[in-house]
Amino acid sequence: MENTEFVPVRTCQSHEEAAIIQNALQDEGITCALDNDHQGGLTGVLAIRILVPADQLEKAEAFLDEHHAD
Repeated sequence: MENTEFVPVRTCQSHEEAAIIQNALQDEGITCALDNDHQGGLTGVLAIRILVPADQLEKAEAFLDEHHAD
C-alpha cells in the first residue's frame, strides 16, 4: 500500500467553512481530510487545516482559487 503524503491546501476558522470546502473538493474527485477539526473553536486552536494528497495539491489549489475566496 502506498504511503500518501497529505499537505495543507487551506485553513479555516470554523468547522462549517472547512466542511463546505471539504465537500466541494470531494465532489471534484479530490481526496481531502480535516486536521484539528475535532478541536475547532476551542481555546488555543486557531484553525482547521484542509489537507490533500501532495499529488493533488495543484488541482485543489486551482479549484479553490476559481471557486472559493480566502
